[in-house]
Amino acid sequence: MEENNEEKINLDEPVVESEAQETKVEPIAEEAPVTDEPATEEPAVEDPVPAEEPTPAECVKENTDEKPAKGKSSKKILIVLAAILGIAAIALIVLACMGKFSKYPGFKKDRETGIYYRFYGDIHDSTDMPKTGDLVGILFSLRAGDSTLIPMMPNEMLMDSVYPSDLFAAIRMMHVGDSATFVFDGKEFFKNFMQQTEYPFGDDPLYMNIKLFGHMSKADFERARAEYEAQLREQEAQEGASILEYVQKNHITVKPTEEGLYFVTTKKGNGAQPQDMQTVKVHYTGKLLDGTVFDSSVERGEPFSFTLGQHSVIPGWEIALSKMHVGEKATVLIPSKLAYGERGNYGIPPFSPLVFDIELLSIE
Repeated sequence: MEENNEEKINLDEPVVESEAQETKVEPIAEEAPVTDEPATEEPAVEDPVPAEEPTPAECVKENTDEKPAKGKSSKKILIVLAAILGIAAIALIVLACMGKFSKYPGFKKDRETGIYYRFYGDIHDSTDMPKTGDLVGILFSLRAGDSTLIPMMPNEMLMDSVYPSDLFAAIRMMHVGDSATFVFDGKEFFKNFMQQTEYPFGDDPLYMNIKLFGHMSKADFERARAEYEAQLREQEAQEGASILEYVQKNHITVKPTEEGLYFVTTKKGNGAQPQDMQTVKVHYTGKLLDGTVFDSSVERGEPFSFTLGQHSVIPGWEIALSKMHVGEKATVLIPSKLAYGERGNYGIPPFSPLVFDIELLSIE
């Protein structure tokens, strides 16, 4: 066999590099897989250089190339929360306007007047709404707590407000035909509308139920009032002539009293004559000059009693009864100034002279 002259390499011995090579051994990096996409250069990483203190302008300036910092994320969260809370606040306001969180459950609050209100049924928004100075007709009742102060009754009134959140301000919120309940400050209401300084229900509010059934504008009311007053003056001027005509037609020969009353005795009485502060019991029938009966205790079958001198009846009655004796009957012609004057009464027109047939039954 031929001897192999090639130098044998001991794989167990370390390889000695030449002096031209570096003595530092670098780890062999794996080759990246070959792809069709062009390789992107990695940005060179430079050693950080201590930065100078930032100016205020540099603090405000945002770096759009960097990811949001933790503080910016918190800011966005706060903005979202604020938006949610804003929506919730709006919802609460809407619910409050709907009466869900009202001071008085079921009632809404009018922003302009501060009056709490609740309407019933349909709103008659095609009908008139009263204004200050207009004439209105209402049905109303008034209560405080469980106490009914005024039951349902009609009334007519002029719309001249006494204070900003009063009854008239409430009525101006209504249309003709509407029905509603309003809540008022009881102390303020009593002071201004009932002339009472003490309110007996503590802090309890007043509740008023109102139905607006009539309305007349201020201009129409002023025109109607002028016509009415002209008519009154005419009736007043004719009253004297009407009385004289009645006296002549019924052959009344007595002279009128100093007050203008005609007193005709139709049956004499032998009893006592009443004095002031004594209670008298009478039967009577009241008529207009044309004979129309407007009231009669005889028809009711029940005598009428009152205390003389307390002014609980018309002045003509006080004068007539003071002249009578128990058992006496009389026919009394009373001018309107001693009766109901220019305001009249139920079934009695203004400036109407009245005729009463009176019998004094007893003195109590």
